[in-house]
Amino acid sequence: MDYKTLNHPKEEENINVEIAIFNESKTKILSLAEKIKFTPGWETFKTSFPLPTDAKYITFEISQNSNNIQTVQFRNFKASFVKPSKYTFLLKRVEKYNNLIEQEFENGFQKIIRKIFISSSEDVIEVEEILKSKVNHQVFKEYSPLVLETKPLFILKRDYSLSKFTNPMYVTDSLSDFYLKLESCSIGYANNYDSIETYNLKNKANVYLFFSNSEDIKYFLIGKNKEHIWTTTQFFRKDFEKTFSFFIFPADFRYAIKSRAPDGRKGILVFSHHSDSNMISIIKAMMFGTTDSKDPAFMKKGFVGYNIPITWGFFYKSVKGIPGFDNPEYKNLIEFLAKKGIEVVLHTASPVAEENTPQLIQKALEATSHLKLDNWIDHSLSDGTRCGGLKSEGAIKTSKNYTFNLFLKYGYKYCWSYLDVKLDDLNMLEPNQTNKHPQIFFKNYNFGEGESLYQWNSVRYRNLLKMLTKPKLEKFVNENGVCIIHDYFAHPMQKNKFFITRNKNVYLSPQFDHSLRLVSYLSSKKLLWVPTVKQFIDYELALKNVIITPLDKSTLLVDNKNSFEIKGFTLILPLQNGQEKRIITTLVPGVNIITLS
Repeated sequence: MDYKTLNHPKEEENINVEIAIFNESKTKILSLAEKIKFTPGWETFKTSFPLPTDAKYITFEISQNSNNIQTVQFRNFKASFVKPSKYTFLLKRVEKYNNLIEQEFENGFQKIIRKIFISSSEDVIEVEEILKSKVNHQVFKEYSPLVLETKPLFILKRDYSLSKFTNPMYVTDSLSDFYLKLESCSIGYANNYDSIETYNLKNKANVYLFFSNSEDIKYFLIGKNKEHIWTTTQFFRKDFEKTFSFFIFPADFRYAIKSRAPDGRKGILVFSHHSDSNMISIIKAMMFGTTDSKDPAFMKKGFVGYNIPITWGFFYKSVKGIPGFDNPEYKNLIEFLAKKGIEVVLHTASPVAEENTPQLIQKALEATSHLKLDNWIDHSLSDGTRCGGLKSEGAIKTSKNYTFNLFLKYGYKYCWSYLDVKLDDLNMLEPNQTNKHPQIFFKNYNFGEGESLYQWNSVRYRNLLKMLTKPKLEKFVNENGVCIIHDYFAHPMQKNKFFITRNKNVYLSPQFDHSLRLVSYLSSKKLLWVPTVKQFIDYELALKNVIITPLDKSTLLVDNKNSFEIKGFTLILPLQNGQEKRIITTLVPGVNIITLS
């Protein structure tokens, strides 16, 4: 639909659009929240979504809570439906060999070979699916549909609690193990799927295991009017091939799931700093507690003093009083922090967006190559300035600002997605929002040519100190939550919030010192894991290469397909009394046998 406002606000405003889908009994089975952003003149709002098989009614509700927008006009509303037969997989072949059944599904774009292995001793069924792309194509979602004759009874929530299945739809995310208990069996130990959705129908259940997910591919560049230009489909190249698997086993089997955190820890809290107008003195206070080297608290407080890792952004070029890596004192401080276990990352090359040409970015990558950096945080794109930032035009091969090849050349693996999730709580997984696909990090193959960088999301809170309180952190721990915080710790505007000045020295503010001590305490008690962004993503990727096979009611075969040990690998074993047991071990490369006792 087209829209415009008659009184365009001076600051960016938006209104909310909720798309709700109902089944025949008028029960809401899907709710999609969208936002319309305003620019001068007529604009067009577009969205797309899949309809569940039992969808009967669709409503569009438009609302706004801003006093600055008084009148909005809409015109040319249009809804289009794409027939699913265009994408549905057809069964082309079935073959049986003793305890193996092989099926082949195909449509115009892809082929799926499904292999079903049946264990004669314990009736454990392993399903392996190989997705093959026949041609270059773009799709909204790739999925493997399962139609089961019984409804789900219980499902594992993203906070690791087993919940009675009452919602018409339930969505899991790529970081959480999947476990669904049905009347006659259970499904779990899914590998390589991006996300899983489950629907309750009249007398059966539909389970969709997604190979790709629209929430995974939020690559965009920022337009001249501050609009985000989104990619909503994922590109699959011809001959792309990937293997996926899951298990079906008796409902009374004991099960254990992989913990997202090592060493039996629960919550995962990551700090990231975006440098902006940072100052050397404030950085030292944030890291060491104070700039006064004679103070007894020097080097005993702050991120370094409390042994709290952080992903710390810095500039390469100094501009207008903002220090960069070309400043010798600043350079020495950044190099010192790197030796102390802080993950230092370039926050673009220059604070001035238009200065971030491919030439300057190459100079910055070369000058910092001895630090072996592989993470990147874009800066100052929100005015629509075209530059070599990865979320501007850096990943567009035909642009004069193309830089993606430089990042691959210098071994970069990660970058900030330029996306801040809007939250009123610490947990980015939002375990009670069962219709969402929460994404903490993702790999987008639309992003540049060939190999891609992992992009990570974050949350920026209006008042971080109100989030880092004892009740909030304890709730976060109990939810087994995940959060990547985005803030400006060394910015002068944080005076009396994160730091104070006294006798020409800079100190942590008492409030922020209290917050860091809380985090340090929960970490020392092995309740919180506080890694850098790199450490967090690397560990979660290592977990994806750990394949669990249930052998019998008390034994798991855990195959570590990584070439390295995973120390502190943790399995969570739910107990009948509602409690849980955590099994902590070191996984050697290859096969490990773990007994659930």
